Amino acid sequence: MTGSIEPRPERPVPIWLGGWGELSLKRAAQLADAWVPGPTANLEKLLAAQKQYRAELTAAGKDPAAAPTPITREVIVAETREQAWELAEKFLMVNYRDEYGGGWQHPLIGSQDRTPVDQLEALSRDRFIIGAPEDCITAIRRFQDTFGLDHLICRLYFPGMPHEHIMQELKLLAAEVMPAFR
Repeated sequence: MTGSIEPRPERPVPIWLGGWGELSLKRAAQLADAWVPGPTANLEKLLAAQKQYRAELTAAGKDPAAAPTPITREVIVAETREQAWELAEKFLMVNYRDEYGGGWQHPLIGSQDRTPVDQLEALSRDRFIIGAPEDCITAIRRFQDTFGLDHLICRLYFPGMPHEHIMQELKLLAAEVMPAFR
């Protein structure tokens, strides 16, 4: 079966590939416009994989400085730091405690870096963006300064989280967090 996509894009659509293994990083460097890391790796793992990805870009004859530097992060923003951490404990940690702590060994959390998957404070360090808007701005700037972040993909919804909170998060991000980066 052959077909075409209509309407055709005005310019080529950038392709971003994810993955953590050596072959994934090589494939992203050779075939894609960017490598997009997922939300589970801490900063140390991000930087190590980024170093490998950039070496693969160079080997592919591409300029590492020209490639976008996106990351995906688990994000919970609320009016206050206490509200955000309470929401993170209640909703975000379900994934990590139940899935990664429930027998399935995540390749980056708990098994490789020995991070306890049932302790929010330890798990969130250099990994999640949680807090009031000013806390989130500080965390994002840290990823900019250390990783070179230029695109942030926010994972904002977690099972059971009230729709009202998601809408409030979007408002806080748009009104208080994003303006700090314009």
